[in-house]
Amino acid sequence: MIFFNKRIETIPIFFASDNNYAPYLAVAIKSLLSNASTDYFYKIHILTTNLDKDICDKLTRLATTNSSIQIISLKDEIEHIKHRFQLRDYYSIETYYRFFIADMFPQYDKVLYLDCDIIVLGDISNLYLTNISNFLLGAVQEQVMAHYKVFGDYVERALDVKVKNYFNAGVLLMNTKLFRAYQIQRKFFKLMNEFKFRVTQDEDYLNVICKDKVKKLSLGWNKMPFEETGFDDIDLQLIHYTLGWKPWHYENVLYEEYFWQYAQQTEFYEQIYHGLKSYTDEQRQKDKDGFENLKMIAIEDINDPCNYRNSMYRSKNYITRGLTSFAKLPYIKGIYRFIGSQGHKLLYEYTRDRERQE
Repeated sequence: MIFFNKRIETIPIFFASDNNYAPYLAVAIKSLLSNASTDYFYKIHILTTNLDKDICDKLTRLATTNSSIQIISLKDEIEHIKHRFQLRDYYSIETYYRFFIADMFPQYDKVLYLDCDIIVLGDISNLYLTNISNFLLGAVQEQVMAHYKVFGDYVERALDVKVKNYFNAGVLLMNTKLFRAYQIQRKFFKLMNEFKFRVTQDEDYLNVICKDKVKKLSLGWNKMPFEETGFDDIDLQLIHYTLGWKPWHYENVLYEEYFWQYAQQTEFYEQIYHGLKSYTDEQRQKDKDGFENLKMIAIEDINDPCNYRNSMYRSKNYITRGLTSFAKLPYIKGIYRFIGSQGHKLLYEYTRDRERQE
């Protein structure tokens, strides 16, 4: 009898973390591997600037027989450009590393990127196997922007993205083949040089750059811990403990039982639990103040005449006026009559596309 070895497909998964978020990353990985199908091999990459060795050891010990965990430092690569990144509050430079995955890992045409503050209850392979061949990303609508009017106004009036289309960047199914083809990393640096997005930063850049090229995924694959009308917990696959809904800082957070279930199975449990008990009222007030300040920043950016949306509309009007003036030239009138309004539209679209690529 002849036995043939079945080739097991590898699913590449990326996280990015510093020392501060490593304990929660461990919980995320533990939950992911505990619920993942054994039909696949999970190659987990942790991108960092500099994780301590003892933390690295604890993280790599989470690997199972059908997974590997590799720590990859980008310290040298990021050193000469780190001054270009906008950071605030709890954000670290690692939050921008998702933009580098496609170009740094050309061996992959499709990957999963996950934030550290998650718990995976479903089989992650089901998410990975979603077909996004014609999209840059698969992602879930951002609940915070949908629930808070000020942030909804911000994405529409400052970023020129519809609230229903604005996605959360903490769970991304990335078509890295198309990322390379569309030169997303280059466009990111160009856009970052021109506009400083201050509200959700990396998420804002992704939404602007990938606009209209995103496949909407089920809310169950990126559910935040607050009530959502019409959502049934039977569809709960992945919990995202964002902003002030973090069970390691607050008690009575929705879905906190899942976090602690997996936290207890890591070497970081005592550290995480101590963090909850030692989190002060002063720190909680600082969180609230930070959220209110974020609302004020959103309002400021909405009213900024030089925000992204206003700048793009001025550019559009400038091009339209230029084409109109061009069409009025005596020797052009005949050509314009020949190509008609459709030709004018095509010429405008071509000009705008060239402008985006520069």
